[in-house]
Amino acid sequence: MIPIERRQAILKSLQQEGIARINTLAEILNVSHMTVRRDLQKLEEEGLVVQVSGGVQAAKRLHIEPSHQVKENLMSEEKKRIGKKASAIIPKNSCIYLDAGTTSLALARFIADRNDLTVVSNDLAVMDYLALNSKSTLIMTGGIVRTENLSTVGHLTSKMILNLSFDIAFMSASSWDLRGITTPDPDKVPVKEAAVQSANKAVLICDSSKYAQYATYLAVPLDKINMLISDVNLSELAQRNLIKQGIELSLV
Repeated sequence: MIPIERRQAILKSLQQEGIARINTLAEILNVSHMTVRRDLQKLEEEGLVVQVSGGVQAAKRLHIEPSHQVKENLMSEEKKRIGKKASAIIPKNSCIYLDAGTTSLALARFIADRNDLTVVSNDLAVMDYLALNSKSTLIMTGGIVRTENLSTVGHLTSKMILNLSFDIAFMSASSWDLRGITTPDPDKVPVKEAAVQSANKAVLICDSSKYAQYATYLAVPLDKINMLISDVNLSELAQRNLIKQGIELSLV
């Protein structure tokens, strides 16, 4: 059986069972564990599977992003730790971008006492919180308002962002894998592209539950990300692959 046939057999098994152990796959394919691991590595790089302890499961497609209200109650403790860590890497007198998302809101709460920053965001909840609690300079982007997740999107938003320059762009994601950040909303793509393009450093702030999920539109290839701040539950294999790609990791 050639490699492509083995990988198709692995995917077929996952479609039927949802999850498979490496021992089982090696027996089914009549190959060594090392051969199975090489096949799984290739499939994970393509965003089709995610390896877990002792086995593998199929990646999950994200069809629609949860609302702001739903997301704020998910992985809240992890988001607090990620936000605190992210706040600690912001140099004095920086201009930063906070991408729309509840992890960005967690970060905003840790910088509210600073008065030396310029903070740009397309997130209405982030800017509302900072407007009431911070003395830093605030810049809200324009654009189409997505009421379900309290953000602005589209080419009006991206055009404004491209006229600015950030020391750090803190990027969010509802789905990402070894290919990069994806989204089911095409109007978010130009916004995320513009933020990364306008930044000296792009930092993905995202909890581990979003890893190995994917959506229709690739917004930011992983090689455009300089650093990932996530929680300690991110899989060891994902960590190794990220380091291999030259991405600085900080797990909290």
